[in-house]
Amino acid sequence: MQTAKIGLLFSTTGPYAALGQSALDGAMMAVREVNEKTDIRLVPVAADPRGVPSEYERLAAGLLGKGEVRHIVGGITSWSRKDMIPVMERHGALLWYPCPYEGFECNDHVVYLGACPNQHLVPLIDHVLGQGAKRAFLIGSNYVWGWETLRVARERLSAAGVEVVAERYLPLGDTACAQMIEEIAAEDPDLIVDSLIGPSNHAFMQTLSRLDLPKGRPLVVSANQTEADLDALGRAADGMLSMGAWFETVTGPVTTAFRSRIAAAFGREYRASCNFATAYTAVHLLARGLGRAGRDDPRAVFDAVAGEDHETVLGRVRIDPVSRHTSLISRLAMAEAGRFRILLDPATVVAPDPYLARASAPRIARPAPALRVVS
Repeated sequence: MQTAKIGLLFSTTGPYAALGQSALDGAMMAVREVNEKTDIRLVPVAADPRGVPSEYERLAAGLLGKGEVRHIVGGITSWSRKDMIPVMERHGALLWYPCPYEGFECNDHVVYLGACPNQHLVPLIDHVLGQGAKRAFLIGSNYVWGWETLRVARERLSAAGVEVVAERYLPLGDTACAQMIEEIAAEDPDLIVDSLIGPSNHAFMQTLSRLDLPKGRPLVVSANQTEADLDALGRAADGMLSMGAWFETVTGPVTTAFRSRIAAAFGREYRASCNFATAYTAVHLLARGLGRAGRDDPRAVFDAVAGEDHETVLGRVRIDPVSRHTSLISRLAMAEAGRFRILLDPATVVAPDPYLARASAPRIARPAPALRVVS
């Protein structure tokens, strides 16, 4: 039997604890399945960085320093990933990063299993352009995820003729959103692009739901909202659109069986999220690579799983051997009564394009002017 220690580095306390706990739960469920059903024995070593960026670097160095751990599954924010990357490079280790992120990165010591912009934000923006959005208000958490997702959103909306009336940020974990809400009331946009995370987003959405506007609440769209947030958001989330690689309401036998296993492990009331499903997939792919390589050498493990299709709970995925990003299905859902109702679930996967090098021009939202024949 082959045995390998793996690091699990998720913040289960701090400003985005719900997201980290969901991912850790998915990873641990996969560890148990691998140990019960395969010849691979995974020994998980978990640590909680508490959402503190410097703790990711310190804890990653601690996990890798003795040479017993060569793979880490972890990180929620891009801030945490970027703090871990130099540590992974120094130790020749591999980070299996399971969360959607803003793109524009490609590192030889990372496997990007979460969606990148052409798989979440771009199709989400294009969807609302097709609905005729005209005035947009952009909000985000004040770090790289917020900056870069809103930059992409701003450029794509502006290119399609949508007026971006404001772009505002909150420090990570900050809940003081009153000024932001006042500006929204004054500007009266018909679209809000929301890249807030954790308690910041909970406070914003709860306050926005109490705002009485003549045209009603603007449409809110987000590339990072999951079931991990829905209990905290309550009915304030109703009508929000989210784009992700997985929702617990995805139909089909694979998801049905997956939900049954989740219920058996955590109870029927447990809310699994895309973070849960992707961290779960990361551990299973890591175990598959370990088995094929016969050792835990990061390069050998990566080569053993990259460049071919894998059937997973996310659907059929493929890790690109060059960009190290993953082909995924982009699913559109609307929050409704505490659940995400799937609106679009295409049968085809979307190849990753982390630098948006192949992105087509956005559809123009403005209607064509009426023509009048004059003599």
